[in-house]
Amino acid sequence: MIKENSLFRYYLVLALLLMVGSASVYASRLIMPRQQAEHFCQLLLDDGTGASPLYYHARRMMQPEDTLSVEQLFTSFILQDDNWQGMRFFPHQDGDNVVWYSAADKLPATINAEHRKYILEVFPRLIAQVEAGDWTTVDAYIDKMLQYQCQFGGSKATSPVSSAQLAIIAAIFLVIMLVSRFFVLSLHPKRRQL
Repeated sequence: MIKENSLFRYYLVLALLLMVGSASVYASRLIMPRQQAEHFCQLLLDDGTGASPLYYHARRMMQPEDTLSVEQLFTSFILQDDNWQGMRFFPHQDGDNVVWYSAADKLPATINAEHRKYILEVFPRLIAQVEAGDWTTVDAYIDKMLQYQCQFGGSKATSPVSSAQLAIIAAIFLVIMLVSRFFVLSLHPKRRQL
């Protein structure tokens, strides 16, 4: 009987430790409010195939939880345990080429000291502000990172489509729809018998 009680106590203590441990792991995640997480997920990440917004990767890799969005979960994953260090967030133009670097990469000599310092320090500072809950400063850091990416990431985006171009595209689409409708109606078996 004594052995059963001690075994029961052992399992009870183990179960309590597991519950407390899992709750503390969940509570220790760096969770941003939804608005800041969505803002953060506008940052570009070079995954080796090209630079794309974080929200693309977030939606591809994660599922939302009860109260947390995909962006909040993905942002937490990036900020937790220094996962950001291996991710290529930082573009550098070398002539006509743009190469994206992570904080863990060996940075080329063409990156000046100011940019090296920024690459190494921006995420620790951002994380400190997330931990402090200073969301205004978090937004300012994210804006600065977006500005950095736009300034040094090169410009491969095409110019926006003008309203005249949209009207031409709409007219072509309409003509194609009318012509296809005409052929469908004229070639339909019931129409041909009349």
